[in-house]
Amino acid sequence: MDLKDKVVVVTGATGGIGRELVKELDKEGVVFVLISKSEGELTNLLKTLKGKDNTYLVCDFSKQEEVVKLSEVIKSKLESIDILINLAGIGVYKPIEEVTLEDWNNSLNIGLTSPFILTKGIIELLKKNKDSLVLNMGSGAGVIPMAGRSTYCSMKFGLRGLTLSLAEEFKRTKPSFCLITLGSTLTSFGPMSLEEKKENQLKGMAYFTPEWVAKKLVGIIKDDNREVEYTIYPGDYGFGWWKKPQ
Repeated sequence: MDLKDKVVVVTGATGGIGRELVKELDKEGVVFVLISKSEGELTNLLKTLKGKDNTYLVCDFSKQEEVVKLSEVIKSKLESIDILINLAGIGVYKPIEEVTLEDWNNSLNIGLTSPFILTKGIIELLKKNKDSLVLNMGSGAGVIPMAGRSTYCSMKFGLRGLTLSLAEEFKRTKPSFCLITLGSTLTSFGPMSLEEKKENQLKGMAYFTPEWVAKKLVGIIKDDNREVEYTIYPGDYGFGWWKKPQ
């Protein structure tokens, strides 16, 4: 797929992976609609990009009514969309005794319900382009049950089910759907700080860099023979089975 002038909507655009992916896609000449909770971070990111037609929208994905409104705003501003990338999410890593209902609702609203609302809301805009794509960011926690991460796993298992089911639903039409089942990455996402992860890396724990992930994702997006799911773990991710990144 030639990405020049493609209209790309990115949620979670100011996160660790999101920011680097936006920078890589900017090199391809895409036109962005960047979405995040922080207007300040969005405006700062926008200033670093070469494209002149890029825009941003602010949305709190923990609030379903804001995501519904976001879908309506996008439909009012755009005639069609080429790519939707759902990156927004939070990492709730707690034993169930410590998980609050707010933790649970925020996790599912941000990481599962929001991609559902947004995809459903703008699906007609995606149908208008023959190469359109919805790319969702999964996790090893969406495949492997993990103690102390029941909330996060539930969200990622659900996103995996949603993405793969929609891939079947739209198998003979557009848009295409793709899930990235990704291993640990050097960002501040989750309960560990970036500094703590770097310390673990020095002790032998394997992490991807967000820059590497961004380049990998752009390659997947551009691939005309794209698969529905990619499983990408660092070499010693620690679960006994993994696929080496290509």
